[in-house]
Amino acid sequence: MLEHIMQMGPMLVLAGLTAGWLAETVSRAAHYGFIHDMILGVIGSVVVGATVWIAISSEAGMLVMFLIGCGGAAAAIGAQRMFWRSVCLSGRSALEDMTAAGGSSTAHRAG
Repeated sequence: MLEHIMQMGPMLVLAGLTAGWLAETVSRAAHYGFIHDMILGVIGSVVVGATVWIAISSEAGMLVMFLIGCGGAAAAIGAQRMFWRSVCLSGRSALEDMTAAGGSSTAHRAG
């Protein structure tokens, strides 16, 4: 079992890094970062890959785990971007609201 973990772990990390790089390269969307996509890709890949490996089949090959990891990373990145887009479209940020109300982001001293 330890041998399978030692083989599949790096494949899942590689799949997450690949999907994160590919997401950043293809989309080039504003407010997303390269490091952010890579980290999110690795997390999604490892979580989905480990879940599939434990629940369904521990005898899956390295290529299958790489593809499952890519799918998990893509799902995590896609879900984050859908959430981020809905937050951005829902209205102004707190800083914009404060600025529009006449305040500023720094405290003023009376003196």
